Amino acid sequence: MKPSETRPRRAVMFEFVLIGDFSMLSVTAAIEPLRVANRMAGYTCYEWSIVSENGAPIHASNGFVLESQGRIGEASVPDYTFVCAGLSLEAEHPTRLSAFLNRRLAAGVKLGAISMGSIFLARAGLLNGVRCTVHWEGLAAFKDQFPEIELTNSIYEIDGNIITCAGGMSSFDMMMEIISQDHDERILRSIANQLQLDRIRSSVAVQSPGSEHIPETAPKQLRRAVVILAENMEHPISPKDLAVVVGSSRRTLERLFVKYTGMTPSKFCKIQRLERARDLLLHSNLPVVDIAVITGFRSGSYFSYCFSDYYSVPPSSLRQK
Repeated sequence: MKPSETRPRRAVMFEFVLIGDFSMLSVTAAIEPLRVANRMAGYTCYEWSIVSENGAPIHASNGFVLESQGRIGEASVPDYTFVCAGLSLEAEHPTRLSAFLNRRLAAGVKLGAISMGSIFLARAGLLNGVRCTVHWEGLAAFKDQFPEIELTNSIYEIDGNIITCAGGMSSFDMMMEIISQDHDERILRSIANQLQLDRIRSSVAVQSPGSEHIPETAPKQLRRAVVILAENMEHPISPKDLAVVVGSSRRTLERLFVKYTGMTPSKFCKIQRLERARDLLLHSNLPVVDIAVITGFRSGSYFSYCFSDYYSVPPSSLRQK
């Protein structure tokens, strides 16, 4: 029998620690299922609070400002604590934040991260020995900074008391998995219906890296080719060799790329490499020339030319911004 059929003794408490320039959608997609669950169940199953490092209001990346309900560590111990981050990867008080997160885990709190929040759990030493994920924009930089951590491309990961998700709408999928531990399928369907969502993804669903989305219904040769290109950025594979690896002819594979992405394999690969380079420029301290090599460009000057042509800004200027 699910707990929803025998009402829990108290509401489950969620604490959201917001870092400046967080994604509003990522946080809203995590909180709304909790709100609707309370409504569908007919009683308060869940409560939540928003806190910041110093108790001050927090600016979202879209310009909105949310009031904080307190400073980290002031409130009573919740059941869940989630760190929510987006564009900014710098805490105002890094040591204090890491110590706070360690205290929460030691107190039996389930720790979570939304979007780029995983990097703060990693800096606090809390992701060693567990599976985790992060938004695709930060995957490359995260792997470079924390090579010993098991990082996946899943939309969310739950490994013991550590919960991480890629942000965006994956926050909703992750939270629905948490809610499913307390309620039956009827409540879950009611929440999805109320929010006009036709399906709930599981943790086996993977992110679509880069700006070009490849639908799950696309032919397996194309989906496999995209994975191979992502795994071989330092040494780009030729269209001919790529076709052989995925069991297709070059002409057939090119037709698939054009149909589903509007680009040839070569152009698709180049854009993916440039996007990976942009992520590393924004989220790592690697020298520009090293980033050029990692993303498969034959020289720093050629990389700078291609990057400037695509993004209309030189790599060095982007990093300074």
